[in-house]
Amino acid sequence: MKKNKLKVKNVIYVVVALIVVVTVVMWALSTKQEKIPEQETVENKIDDYGYVLTNRQTDLFKSYFKELESVLNEEEIDEEKEVSLLAKLFIADFYNLDNKWTNTDIGGVQFVHSKVKDNFILNATNTLYLTVENNLYGERKQTLPIVKDVEVVSVTKDSYKYLEEEDKEAYTVFLEWSYQEDLGYDTSKELIFVHEDNKLSLVEMK
Repeated sequence: MKKNKLKVKNVIYVVVALIVVVTVVMWALSTKQEKIPEQETVENKIDDYGYVLTNRQTDLFKSYFKELESVLNEEEIDEEKEVSLLAKLFIADFYNLDNKWTNTDIGGVQFVHSKVKDNFILNATNTLYLTVENNLYGERKQTLPIVKDVEVVSVTKDSYKYLEEEDKEAYTVFLEWSYQEDLGYDTSKELIFVHEDNKLSLVEMK
């Protein structure tokens, strides 16, 4: 009888232990699932140019995107306005690291020339984005830059050779920008845009 009672107790202990383990595991999984960031969704597109606005973009980026859409919808497009907004959008996305999920979540890629895009992503991953911590579950404690405002200082047009091609009407845009908090990141750059099919694309950043 005692042996049978011991066996029953052991079985009960095992069952209880299994229930506890399963409960803890299910709780952990459900908690982790709740921490997964909101799925990225498209809020707006400029189809003829391939530009996309998602819900993860900042309010600053969204305001520039709306301006760009307006410029590109004009019957006769002012290229200087177009390139100025493209440059501002690039800076507002590329240097705004706070809304990036990982160090491979590179901003501004959609504005980069297709022939230099791969090198651009590789270089960004190994430099500016190198130390960006993973935030897929919203647990990042790292303080990262948030672009506050972007100003176009100058726009010039001139011939520019890149790879084995030349654009005789390329644009050089010099910009300055500020952050919500100064963390020592870049605050000025010179961007060079060339014509690629029906749009202007970033080909070099100095």
